[in-house]
Amino acid sequence: MGQLFGFMKKISPLNAVVWTQFLSAFADNLNFFLIVGLVSRQGLSDPDGMVTYIQMAFLFAYVILAPIVGAFTDKKAKSHVLLLGNILKATGIFLLLCGLPPAICYFFVGVGAVVYSPGKYGILSELTTNEGELLRANAQVEGSTILAILLGTVAGGFLAVNSDLPAILVCLFIYLLSLAMTFLVPFKAGNPNIRYQQAAGQFFHDLVKLFRNSRSRFSLLGTGAFWLTASVLRIALIAWLPLNLGITDTDQQSMIIGVTALGVVGSAFLTPKLVPEGRLYRGFYYGIGMVCAVMAANFTNEIWLTVTLLFITGVMGGIFLIPLNTMLQEEGKTAVGSGRTIAVQNFVENSLTVIGLFLYLMMRKMDVSVNSSVVGIGVVLTFFFIYLAFMIRAIRASYSRKETT
Repeated sequence: MGQLFGFMKKISPLNAVVWTQFLSAFADNLNFFLIVGLVSRQGLSDPDGMVTYIQMAFLFAYVILAPIVGAFTDKKAKSHVLLLGNILKATGIFLLLCGLPPAICYFFVGVGAVVYSPGKYGILSELTTNEGELLRANAQVEGSTILAILLGTVAGGFLAVNSDLPAILVCLFIYLLSLAMTFLVPFKAGNPNIRYQQAAGQFFHDLVKLFRNSRSRFSLLGTGAFWLTASVLRIALIAWLPLNLGITDTDQQSMIIGVTALGVVGSAFLTPKLVPEGRLYRGFYYGIGMVCAVMAANFTNEIWLTVTLLFITGVMGGIFLIPLNTMLQEEGKTAVGSGRTIAVQNFVENSLTVIGLFLYLMMRKMDVSVNSSVVGIGVVLTFFFIYLAFMIRAIRASYSRKETT
């Protein structure tokens, strides 16, 4: 135990953020296959639909709390925000252990996640001094997050095969461990003058202000499109794998889905080389590659080709996502404040994700096949990228003006 405390004392502030994020994201993604295992053992006629509803309950917390959570993050020390977020997540899993309905429990986990997220990103701008450092810090956090997604997904698949209890207990323990790591994050007081009632009214003003800025609008729509794709694809694969590849066990499904996350881990190392600071908009072109890989994977019947395309999807998606997050944080920090920017980002991303999941659910209710449903979501995603393509010239021009000033 003494060696453990000695190890923890040597962790730098930035690495403490990376570790607490890794552990929290690990448990977040273990949750998904915990849901799948719970639902599959209930013998429901439409387990795919029930998993979608539970995921939507999780995401609704983001949409509902968005107007105040950014102000809360900027008012409080971000280390305390991370601590509270983990407490709420652990509470949701504890309620699941007590036998409450999964949708209610995951709403609590969602509340914890919506509190946690602005603190996670907002503190990075406090621990870095320029765009280059912030880009590298984002790459570390995103890389550790996606590694956590990979490991949490695989662990969840194995733990949820035969029983719910092991997955619930492991998930609760990991949240508590992440909570402990937040005590290593430096305390930096927030702005005590912020008033929540004013901030709630200010939220929609911030939303409009960020959308009027070409770079922040580009980032918000781009990251929203990424997470819409990731969320729908993860749900769809649970139904797609048994139909197209005959894979029904959650442990095997989790490993295949985890390949996408492995690709994003690789992208964390590639992004600083392929998308240099001052040229963050170049990540858009890799997003096009992500769309193509998703669409192609939908038409495969060979496991090796499916795995390859999912890996490519992860790599391209990560190189697309990381620069956009950096661009948004840079713009938002000066425009409306880091915490309020992430609150707007969470609102946009999760609103789009809920819409995407709702469209997928409606297509399934109309007896549209899984393959056709994924193609339908792919078409929606394509429209996003067409719009972003029209914005590229303005984004390039804004960076050129920034270089000359």
